[in-house]
Amino acid sequence: MKISKSKNGLILILFFTLLSFFDLLYPSKGDNVDRIVPQIGRAAFFGVMLVYLFNVKIKGYRIPQPVTGKAIRFLLLLFCVVSLLHLELLLKNLFPFLKVLYWIAGYYCFYYALVSGLVTKRHLNILVVSLVIIYFLVILRDFSNRSLWQGSKNFFVSNNSYHLLKLFPLVLLMRNKFTNVLILLTAIGIVLAFKRGALLAFSIAFAVYYFYILFKVKEKKLLKLIFGIGVFSVSSYYFFLNMDIFLARIEDFENVETAGSGRGRMFTLIINEMLNNDNPLVLLFGNGFYATVDFFQKTIGHSIVAHSDIMEFFFNYGLLGLGVIIFFFYRVFKLFLFFKGTYEGLVIIIWMVVVGLGCSYSINLFAPEMIYAIITLVILEARRIWILNSSAITSPTN
Repeated sequence: MKISKSKNGLILILFFTLLSFFDLLYPSKGDNVDRIVPQIGRAAFFGVMLVYLFNVKIKGYRIPQPVTGKAIRFLLLLFCVVSLLHLELLLKNLFPFLKVLYWIAGYYCFYYALVSGLVTKRHLNILVVSLVIIYFLVILRDFSNRSLWQGSKNFFVSNNSYHLLKLFPLVLLMRNKFTNVLILLTAIGIVLAFKRGALLAFSIAFAVYYFYILFKVKEKKLLKLIFGIGVFSVSSYYFFLNMDIFLARIEDFENVETAGSGRGRMFTLIINEMLNNDNPLVLLFGNGFYATVDFFQKTIGHSIVAHSDIMEFFFNYGLLGLGVIIFFFYRVFKLFLFFKGTYEGLVIIIWMVVVGLGCSYSINLFAPEMIYAIITLVILEARRIWILNSSAITSPTN
C-alpha cells in the first residue's frame, strides 16, 4: 500500500522529534557519556533532508521563493566559497561546517514540506508540544544532578535553555490549547538553566508578548494585569534571592578561565586583531571557517569559538561576513513588513529579539540547533504564500 502524503509528513516530524528525545536519553555532559547515537541520528536526518531536497529539484516543482531565501543563499555561498579559500581550516573543522549546512538544509526542507502540504498544522502542533516538553525534561534532569554541571561553578548552568528560547516564537505562533502551559514550561526551564543570555532574551521577548496581549487583546484585561504583577513580583524575588550568583556571572565576562565566558576579553582581541591587521584582504574576507579556535588557543590558551555569531563572522569572513548577517536580518525585517500590524508580525519581532540577541553574545548561525528557530521563520514564509495565493484567487479579474 502506498503511504499517503500526510503519513509521510508525520514520519518526517516524528523522526525530527526523535532526535531531541535522544538528547534526553544521552546527556551532553558527565562521565562515560557516549553521544554517538544522537550524532548518527542527526546525520541520518541530514541525509533524509538532502534526499528530499534533491527529489524536489529533479522533479522540477515550482515553489514560490521565500522572502528570506535570498539571504540564506548568500549565507550558504559565503560559507562554502569563502571557506574554500582556507581549505586546511575547512577540513580541520569539517563537522562544525556540516552542522551549519544542517540547519540551512532544514530551512529549505521544512519550507518546501509546508508549502507542498507534506507537513500540516497538526504535525507542527505535535512537534512544538513534544520539543518543549523534551527540553524542559532535559533541563530538569540535569538540574537534579548538579555534579554534571558544576565544574568550577557553584551553581547549575545548562545550554539547553537556548533550545527552549529558540522554540519560544514557535510556541506563540502555533497558538494551540497547550500554549499557556508551553510558555510556562519554557519560562521555568530557562530560569532553572540560569544562562545569562537566555534569561535576558526571554525576559525581553516575554515582555513584548505580555504588553501585546495586555493592550491589544481586550478580553480579561484585569486578570492579565494581575498576572503581570505576579510575574514581576516572582521574578524580582528570584533575582534578589540569587543576587550573589548574578554578580558572579557578571564578573566572569573578563575571566577566560570560566570555560566559555570572558566574552569581554575575547571580543576585544578579535576586534584588535582584525582592525590592526596589515593585510586588507583579511579585513575584507576574514581568516577562514572557525579560525577563532586557533586564534584563541594562541592568545588565551583555550580552543574555543567567539561565543558570538557577529564576532565569529567578522573574524572568519571579515566585513563581507558582517554584511551577510545584516542582509539576513534585513530580509527578516522585510518579512515583518508583510505581516506588520498582525499577530504574526508580533511573532517576527519576538523572533528577531531571540535570534538577534543570541547572535550578539552567543552562537545561533554556527549551531545546528538554529533549525529550531528557522522552523518559525519558514512557517511564516509559507503563510505569506498562502495569503498571496488567497488574495489572487479572490481578487476580481480585469
